Amino acid sequence: MTPYYRHFGLERDPFLDTADPHFYRATPGLTRARDHLVGGVLESRGLQIVVGDPGTGKTSLMAQIERELLGLDEVRLGKILDPSFTTETEFLLGVARSFGLALPPRSPAALKNALKNYLYDAAVVDGLILALLVDEAQNASDEIFEVLRLLLNYDVPQRKLLNVVLFGQSDLRARVDSRRNLADRVDDWFALEALDENEARALIAHRISRAGGPGDVAALFDDDALDTMVDVAGGTPRRLMTLAHATLREAAANGRPRAIRIDAQAAVRSRGLAVPRSAPAPPPPPPAAPSPATLETITGEEPVVSEPATPKRRRWFGLLPASRSR
Repeated sequence: MTPYYRHFGLERDPFLDTADPHFYRATPGLTRARDHLVGGVLESRGLQIVVGDPGTGKTSLMAQIERELLGLDEVRLGKILDPSFTTETEFLLGVARSFGLALPPRSPAALKNALKNYLYDAAVVDGLILALLVDEAQNASDEIFEVLRLLLNYDVPQRKLLNVVLFGQSDLRARVDSRRNLADRVDDWFALEALDENEARALIAHRISRAGGPGDVAALFDDDALDTMVDVAGGTPRRLMTLAHATLREAAANGRPRAIRIDAQAAVRSRGLAVPRSAPAPPPPPPAAPSPATLETITGEEPVVSEPATPKRRRWFGLLPASRSR
């Protein structure tokens, strides 16, 4: 079966839901966050946290930071995709494995001591910068947050032995703030916001271009289809990508050279979302009353203009009392 994107002359699927660096588009906000996060790691600032609603690009941002840090010889990187460990021991072993350490199961105290020795040797003796990236951090238990706090206590003058960057949904902030001894260790917070309409359209155009298509989004979507997708997505990049993917598949299935509104509406319905109603046309303005000049033109007659009544005429019609004779 021929992939749908071939129908539009594309080389790749432009709207695949993965954190593919090839399709990453840096907005000013994402660029600022990336620069601060990478800089915080290189300066050994300790703990930094990124929060955002589902689908706002946290994992894509983490992939960019990982890619940049892996290109630096002085950085040793660990990554945990889901910190929902059931015990403190499991989490400590997970941290060790992320840095390539094969520690045998021990007591939590023994594991913490082994990690401390490793961090000291790598950071102080070997001069490395160690960073741990944790995705879906809102899934961590209170016990895991306490372990992170203890690991962040390991430092030497002027630097932390371990840098941690947490990525999580918006409720992560409340969970960290409720633990004052952990919140006080946060060097910086970053909140990922929804895309505005212009950024949403630019993201679609960027994806199409990176997939081998034209840079003009109008080549694949007409204005009505694009408006529908942007409206329903509400600024969430992931939802926008899935709607664009489904819309193009609908258009390809119907043999159209580009997607139109009914393709976008079908894509919206297939995901159980509400199709936005078209805005009603404004009512026509009421007709203006004809002026005397217009009346003359229409009837061909001289318009009759009443003269204002004088006091004498008002007496004639009984509107004013007649003056009394002396």
